[in-house]
Amino acid sequence: MAELLAKPDVPLLAHLEEVTRLGAELAERMRLPAFLRAKALLACALHDLGKGTRDFQDHVRDKRKRAYPHALASLPFVLLAENLMAQHYGWAGHRLEATAAVLTHHSPLGPELYKGFGKPDYVLEFFPELLGAIWALLDSHNVKGLPEVATFWRRLQPLLVNSPAGLLDESLPFDGENRTLRGILQSQPTEDFARVKTVLHLSDWLASAKTPELGRIFLSGGASRAEAHVQRFGAPLRAFQKKAAETRSEVLWLRAPTGTGKTEALLLWCGDTERLIYLLPTQATTNAMWKRLRRIYGEDAIGLAHGRAGYVIRHEAEEEPMDARLFGSVFAKPVTVATLDQYLLAHLHGRHWEERRTLARRATLVLDEIHAYEPYTLGLLLEALERERPGRLALASATLPDSLLQLFPQGELVEAEPDLWERSRHRMELRDGTLLEDGLDDAVEFARQGRSVLVVANTVHDAQDLYRRLQEVYSWPRRTLLHSRFVFRDRRAKEAQVESPSPGMIVIATQVVEVSLDISYDVLVTELAPVDALVQRMGRVNRRGEQKLAPVVVYRQWSRRSAQVYGRELLCWSLEILNKLPGAPTDADLVEAVHALYRHVTATEGWQRELEEGRRTLKEVREALGCCTIDLSDEKMRQRFTARHGAVSVEVLPAEFVEELYRLRESGEEWRIPELLVPVPVYWLRQREFFTAAEGLRCIQTSLPYDPDYGLREPGEGAQAVKGFMLD
Repeated sequence: MAELLAKPDVPLLAHLEEVTRLGAELAERMRLPAFLRAKALLACALHDLGKGTRDFQDHVRDKRKRAYPHALASLPFVLLAENLMAQHYGWAGHRLEATAAVLTHHSPLGPELYKGFGKPDYVLEFFPELLGAIWALLDSHNVKGLPEVATFWRRLQPLLVNSPAGLLDESLPFDGENRTLRGILQSQPTEDFARVKTVLHLSDWLASAKTPELGRIFLSGGASRAEAHVQRFGAPLRAFQKKAAETRSEVLWLRAPTGTGKTEALLLWCGDTERLIYLLPTQATTNAMWKRLRRIYGEDAIGLAHGRAGYVIRHEAEEEPMDARLFGSVFAKPVTVATLDQYLLAHLHGRHWEERRTLARRATLVLDEIHAYEPYTLGLLLEALERERPGRLALASATLPDSLLQLFPQGELVEAEPDLWERSRHRMELRDGTLLEDGLDDAVEFARQGRSVLVVANTVHDAQDLYRRLQEVYSWPRRTLLHSRFVFRDRRAKEAQVESPSPGMIVIATQVVEVSLDISYDVLVTELAPVDALVQRMGRVNRRGEQKLAPVVVYRQWSRRSAQVYGRELLCWSLEILNKLPGAPTDADLVEAVHALYRHVTATEGWQRELEEGRRTLKEVREALGCCTIDLSDEKMRQRFTARHGAVSVEVLPAEFVEELYRLRESGEEWRIPELLVPVPVYWLRQREFFTAAEGLRCIQTSLPYDPDYGLREPGEGAQAVKGFMLD
């Protein structure tokens, strides 16, 4: 064995030198205080010392399949070094951020981490010389406090006699009581631990990338890129866009009608931020914004983070570079477009919470379509923002209710100029009857006139029933059904069809069209829904106001299932508000209608209770876990690990696609498996006769019938919708 290797073609010392160099640059960029900088660089310099074992060296030379966990094997070195440095600098006792970061740089901290591992077989003859080189490396970066190598090596010997896993469960004095080292690490100050681990992780990942440069994870020239994008349109900036660009407030409240340049105003306000995190309600809106911002800031600068981001990146780019997937998932790209869920799950201590929260603290955070969230989600968000305020914060929406704004940090309100709100795009008519019984007659009549028609139902079941009747009773040929219960591949194909309406086309959809698609139809026929949802649906008709007043037909009576989804009280309030609107409401009228509904809703005991439940949940989870990552095998914790209250779904595999799944695995195309999955409400799984955790599938199989035109059928009347579940 000529030398110790970190990777097949990289010497261990060379890797540690590169990671430490990058760590020093990153610590400076993050403006870490001196003591955290020293801890971060100590972690960078020592994190892979555990690769100096015989089985790892055999593994890296392809002589052995598995090796002893090198993070655990590094524990004695970093634990002793950090304690000795603490004595030199006079740091507070039991502050072991570097130790915690090194131990967890491949596996998250938890109560069972590395339990049961034996003693590693170190290649001891290499270490004195290697430690001497590392000591010189740390000294060159002005990290002091370590004894002579010979002294350190002598004091290290007792720690190498037994398994380092045993160190984790040794009982030690801590704050007046005995705690295990594992418990002490859990009790570290979470922000400081997270910052040290972020420096270590990002430096380690960058050192493994093709271009190990810090500029790849920070935004430069953001203002000029946004300005160049706006100038491409050739039109002068609107007054509200100019005001947003000139605003220096750290908190921006932006309210502007759809199609007037709200996104451009946000980007101009963001300017030369070092990091932009743009949060949206759904995967579809996130994907669309990701594509849009790639054209503005450059493809390499944009990350994507949501449950299917890896698939989308691979599908769109026909490749999956490590930094595109990994750096995007932890908010480490200069610009990251993500669902709000990803931000909130980081605050609930999901995997890689340390990087996400650390990077978000100095970032510009944009919360677009802020009106779209339920009170439980808002409660989580408010608690997260109160505990860890980002560098800058923007809240934006076409409606942006005042009753919501008062819950958030005080900001400067920038609002579109009055003439933009006077636009009327719709001729609204409230009709007696129900969408299920009467809506198709109207839809078909409009379609016969050559208009594209959007029909929106409140539940998948009702949308499927309408589509069946459109086919069987009306024999209408130009039709499409869109809802959430299609396999991903079929849903993407249907979204593409829906985004290109043609004369005489009838699309039957659910709430998925409210904030997910950039579409514009000629006519809307819809079931009564809460005012804010109806305004979103209306925004999908005559979207840019380029046509005459577009017909909007709203049926006053709602179905039983609609009442189960929204609640009768909310629907009654909405009908009362709609009855007061003029027949051709302006955008200002619609905004005021939404505000009126929110004044009602946010004052209710139920809404306030759910808001407080979200706040309390985040607080309790964070206090219980400390520096640990959430353990999803714990049933109680798993129930709390959701950003949505009462809207939990799980992906299942229809039986029709089992053979295709196996073929994808055999051909090395496992990344395409999400194409075959469909989300269903988690409570459906109670009907076990329809669901099987089939061995070898690594997902849940369902025997429920699936049709590419209709989607997945529900289990039947025995599995009725539960009030509070948003069945889109």
